[in-house]
Amino acid sequence: MKRIHFFLSSVNAAIFTVGSLFATVHPPIAQAQTVQKDYVNHPEKANIEYAVKNRLMWLYPDGNFRPEQPITQADVVAGLVNVKGLTVGTPVQGFPANHWAKVYYERANKDGMLNGVVISPNKVLTREEVAKLLVNAWQNVRASVTQKNSEFRKNDSYVQFVVGSRQMRPKAGKFPNGVATSLYDSFGSLTRAELAYTFSFMKKDFMEVREAEVIADKMHNSIKISGGYITVTAPKTRKELEAKFFIVTKSNQYLDTLEKGYLKHPIADVQRILVSVKNKDTNTALVGYRYTKLPKLDRERIWW
Repeated sequence: MKRIHFFLSSVNAAIFTVGSLFATVHPPIAQAQTVQKDYVNHPEKANIEYAVKNRLMWLYPDGNFRPEQPITQADVVAGLVNVKGLTVGTPVQGFPANHWAKVYYERANKDGMLNGVVISPNKVLTREEVAKLLVNAWQNVRASVTQKNSEFRKNDSYVQFVVGSRQMRPKAGKFPNGVATSLYDSFGSLTRAELAYTFSFMKKDFMEVREAEVIADKMHNSIKISGGYITVTAPKTRKELEAKFFIVTKSNQYLDTLEKGYLKHPIADVQRILVSVKNKDTNTALVGYRYTKLPKLDRERIWW
C-alpha cells in the first residue's frame, strides 16, 4: 500500500507541476472553455470559436467571451505570438515581473513585433495602435512594414493599411489627422469579437503562406539545367492553391507550367524565371520568387 500511495503522490505532483508551467504562459482567464453563453448569437461566433479552439484567445471562467469588451495591448501581443507559434524570447526591459503576459512579450520582442511600440500591457489600445502591432507582426511574413513605408503607402494610416489587407474589419470614424472616414477609424477601441476576426484571418493566412513556401521550395528543388535546357516540375497541391512556375523568354514571351505541369526550354533564351503560389478561391498571392541571375539559381522573394 505504501508503494501505491507513493506512486499516486508522484503522479499528482507531476500533474501539478505541468499545470503550473502551463499557467505561467497563459492569462489567468484561460479556464473553462466548454460553456457557450454570450457569443452564441454574435455575428463573429465562427471566428470566436476558431480563436478559442486554436488558443489565440480564451474564455472567462464563467464560459463567457465578453465579445464587446475592449482589448488591451497584452491581449493583442499574446494572440499574435500564438498566431505565429513563437517559442523563443528575449527580455523586455522594465516589464512587470509577475504579469501574465511576460513570456509573450519576450517572444514578441525577439520577433521584432514590439519595434517602435511603447510597452503598456494593461492599456486599452486604439485601433491605430492595434494596427501598428499587426503590421510589425507581419513584417517577416509578408513584409508589411516594408510595404507600409513604400512610396505608394507611406501616407496611409496603419488602420488604412491593415483594413486594406483584410486583417481588420472596417469601421467608420476618423483618420489620425481628424478627417472623417467611413472605413478607417483610428481612434476607437477594438472589441474582443473584432480581435477574434483579426486573429482568425491572420492565423489562416500565416498557415497558407507557410504551406506555399514549402511548395515553392519543391519547385526550386526540381529545377535542372543540363544540355543547354532548363527543366522544372510543378508539384501537386490541394485544389484551392495554384502553383505556377513560368519563364520569361528574351522576346518577352511567358511560358508556364499550368497546362502540362512541367517546362523545358533552352536556357540561352531565358530572360528570367518567376514562381508564384496563390489561393485561387480568394485570389490571394501567398508566395513569389524571381530568378534573375541565370544560370545561377539564386532567388529573390517577391512581396505583394
